[in-house]
Amino acid sequence: MKTALHRFGSLWPIIVVVLVLAGCRTDAGPGDTPTSTSSETTSTTVEATTSITGASTTTDSLPEPTGDFEVVPCGEVEGALLCEAYELIQRHYVDPVEDEDLVEGALEALSTAEVPDGEGLDVCPLPSEPFIELCEMIESSGFDAEEAEEVAVAGMTFLALDPNSGYFDAETLELVEEEQSGQIEGIGALVATMEDGSEETNVCQIISDTCHLRIVSTIEGGPAREAGLQEGDEFLAVDGEPIDGLSVDEVTSRVRGPAGTQVELTLLRDGEEFTITLTRAAVQVPVVEAELVGDVAYIRLNVFTDNADEQLRRELEDLLGENPSTIVLDLRNNPGGLLETAINVTSEFLADGLVVTTESPESVTPYPVHGDGIATDPNLELFVVVNRGSASASEVVAGALADADRAPIVGEPTFGKNTVQQRFPLSNGGALKLTIARWLTPAGHDFGGTGITPDVEMDLTGVEEPADVVERVVGSS
Repeated sequence: MKTALHRFGSLWPIIVVVLVLAGCRTDAGPGDTPTSTSSETTSTTVEATTSITGASTTTDSLPEPTGDFEVVPCGEVEGALLCEAYELIQRHYVDPVEDEDLVEGALEALSTAEVPDGEGLDVCPLPSEPFIELCEMIESSGFDAEEAEEVAVAGMTFLALDPNSGYFDAETLELVEEEQSGQIEGIGALVATMEDGSEETNVCQIISDTCHLRIVSTIEGGPAREAGLQEGDEFLAVDGEPIDGLSVDEVTSRVRGPAGTQVELTLLRDGEEFTITLTRAAVQVPVVEAELVGDVAYIRLNVFTDNADEQLRRELEDLLGENPSTIVLDLRNNPGGLLETAINVTSEFLADGLVVTTESPESVTPYPVHGDGIATDPNLELFVVVNRGSASASEVVAGALADADRAPIVGEPTFGKNTVQQRFPLSNGGALKLTIARWLTPAGHDFGGTGITPDVEMDLTGVEEPADVVERVVGSS
């Protein structure tokens, strides 16, 4: 929407943010079968076309409103965003959710968001009786009905559902889809949020006095690196406007923009503020890095974009041409991406068997390897390297290869993201991302919340040079 959507008082967890500027990783793909894993936390998402039939509210059961507006059942109106969102949540969300909880989330959002004034409601499309309170608040507050409805939908998904579900307005959705390609127009910086009192990154989403957005690294050749921005630099304002109260996605949309345009950033470094103007550019996110170290093929996969599997295969073909004895697959700080990409990556190293199984209230879906991998020879030694920043699709790959005894896992316990999200388009051009299932490794292990425990635990913090990683990892066997 045109105004800030998520200036709520609550803080919502996400996972990794690529501020190229980029906020999260989602996918696109037809049908209702999830074929991709995305990262905000990293999660699995696809697009689905859904027929909205409306809730079961009937005219006879409609409550009497206290405001000057008409109440109608959802099934009698078209294009009602609240009805679309409610129907999708009830049909597809992984766990039962009470209407009262959805209403509470919507009311909290409306009470703390900056909603433009308007003429209130003429008609209240009612998903169920508890939602009458929501319509009455919109009417009594004199909000713009369309804007308020969008804020309410955001509150329902962000505040009443799990942290991996959410709402994208049309502008944010466009940025999300752009990120998926791996090339983004912006400043070329990787960022994460830090919450005071926590050592974990990205446990908060709304910037505040206790939730800070900081640079994790800059991308080679990007404007941020050219300007000398550093790890730890904290964002304070964009184009003179403070970012307090904004969601990470909102900051992302303000910093990113067409190549050749300028953006003014105010940042904090070592206790001192400074302001810098950068010219945005097209930046290629470094998806795959590969190098032959002695007779070891080292491959680092940074994110599961829609073409990461193709890039990895090309690099792998080149390295295999050198007849390596060992492969080191480095998935550290890889927040995930597309499930389909994770299946393709796993298939390069595993000749047969399952990659992952998803479980939803309606079905159990196994995803096997493709059987066309080029590094499946069990005599070709393989190591997988992970850390706390390895999440979702990274955990899918690591779990599958570990369960098949194809590779030992080396490093730190992984993040523990085991839910599947699916993205559903809405009539306003935005989308809901809903958790629709949980995933298990081929052996039935559920690592949600705990992560994958490595076979060989090792602190590789600060060990970035391929030769150093190879020496530590291969030497551990």
